[in-house]
Amino acid sequence: MQQFSNVIRELEKWFQGFKWYSMLRTLEMQLLFGGLGIVFIREFLYLVLPYKSYKALNVIFYTIPLQSLAYHAFLLGAWLTLASKNVKYLPYALWGYAIYILFPFTSISLSSIIAAGVYAVLGYGVFRYSVSAPVSERE
Repeated sequence: MQQFSNVIRELEKWFQGFKWYSMLRTLEMQLLFGGLGIVFIREFLYLVLPYKSYKALNVIFYTIPLQSLAYHAFLLGAWLTLASKNVKYLPYALWGYAIYILFPFTSISLSSIIAAGVYAVLGYGVFRYSVSAPVSERE
């Protein structure tokens, strides 16, 4: 875990070289869980609402690219959270995204299992790091 701590420290130093980092650092948790929430809401709406409403949902999520923005916000939030003191929340977001990939559990394929497995394993790795590394080591 010491090598991973060094990589995370260098990642934070690299992020600090950008002007936008200080502004986005305050929004890391909102980006992470907000992006995850929007992709879950999209899946839920497509599952629950009738077929007649798909046109409006397509406008919201694809013409206005809310789905793409939510995915990129999730990824940006994950990278920012990885280089912060809030790294203890990142595994839960990664595991949530693994569940999102498999949701609604009706058309599970090998590619979705592999993608969900990657996010689950990454979440487990970050969980092990956040539990084992003291906070003073992550600063």
